[in-house]
Amino acid sequence: MRWRWVVGALVLAAAVALAAGPADAASKLIRLTFYYPVGVAGPLAKVIGEMTDKFNKENPGIEVVPVYSGDYDPTLQKVQTAVMAGNPPDIFIVEISELPTLLAMNAVIPLDDYVKKAEGGKYWDDFFPPFRENSVVKGKIWWIPFQRSTPVFYWNKELFKKAGLDPERPPQTWAELKETAKKLTVREGNEVKQWGVTVSGGWNDWLFEAFVRQNGGWLINPEGTKANFDSKEAVEALEYWVDLMHKEKVGPPHSTWGSTPPDFVAQRTAMLYHSTGILTFLRNSAKFDFGVAFMPKNKTFGAEVGGGNLAISRKIPKERQDAAWKFIEWMTSTENAAQWSLASGYVATRKSAYEVPAMKEFLAKDSRYLVARDQLQYAAGKMMAPNFQKIREILKRQLDDAVDAKVNPKEAMATVQKQVEAVIKR
Repeated sequence: MRWRWVVGALVLAAAVALAAGPADAASKLIRLTFYYPVGVAGPLAKVIGEMTDKFNKENPGIEVVPVYSGDYDPTLQKVQTAVMAGNPPDIFIVEISELPTLLAMNAVIPLDDYVKKAEGGKYWDDFFPPFRENSVVKGKIWWIPFQRSTPVFYWNKELFKKAGLDPERPPQTWAELKETAKKLTVREGNEVKQWGVTVSGGWNDWLFEAFVRQNGGWLINPEGTKANFDSKEAVEALEYWVDLMHKEKVGPPHSTWGSTPPDFVAQRTAMLYHSTGILTFLRNSAKFDFGVAFMPKNKTFGAEVGGGNLAISRKIPKERQDAAWKFIEWMTSTENAAQWSLASGYVATRKSAYEVPAMKEFLAKDSRYLVARDQLQYAAGKMMAPNFQKIREILKRQLDDAVDAKVNPKEAMATVQKQVEAVIKR
């Protein structure tokens, strides 16, 4: 009887252990949802998946589930919907100009306490200053730079040779760009076979902001409280665009952000303004030699940083916030910042990433990846304000109407100024 009782007890204990084991293990696993966009061409969703898998293997108590959420605009909409429904993603990336909108929704937590403890207090200072600008509001750090970029200037060296131009010397100024674009535009009758230059659509508001900076101006102050769209510098920048696209007809007045990199690869345009984030796509796809340069200057070289940052949702438990920070700190480590840059073409957000041996070896073979980093000396934070989507719509509509000659540049910028001021006041 005693032997039967012992055996029975052991069997019962084993059964309880088997039943409770998986539940206990599951209860200790913190599962995080991660919304992320891909704003440029290329198989970057696969890279995100591979990096997330590696994190999960190295951190068995945390499982990050990456959810590809489209381009930047649909990603913001999905984040907003989830926040309002009370079921936000734990971690997400949206476009950097949307920080005031997120703050107005009380959607994210400040990260200062985490940042101060990271890497012995040396973590934050290692990020390039222009990338930090869109992360700080009222003295607090709200998110961390991740997939970051500036626009750069691409040119097809073979088409330069064909047009009798020096293939190693891209245009340095607005005036040179116009003359070069004339020589590179190829027509057969009324049909354009090859555009001289394409200023990519879709995010032409971002590119326009860079042109205004090149002319010595700005569009919205860093606090998001004052607009400057009707300034002389902004009007002159738009006049230059209208001249290129409408008067000289050396560039298409309309295009999409996604279509112009393939257009460049297919040699339908000889020069291209676009994000540094397409560099790897071009490198893998173009069958010709091409160069990367600073965007041509007028009064000065100039660029606005762009891309997306990593944020942590406010309305999730503290233990999930802590786990989310562990993931963000891992994703933005020196080594991973270098890896992400190499895989994507985005600028490595941290200075130390350029000392990683794999990065140094790669750059020694292809210095084109250094152009965007070096252009940061002329770059500043991107304009941002509450309800930025509305501001973008206003500006993009007037830019399109101006290059279509429906309205002159001065009138277009006056309209933008009036309507944006109303948005900011609301």
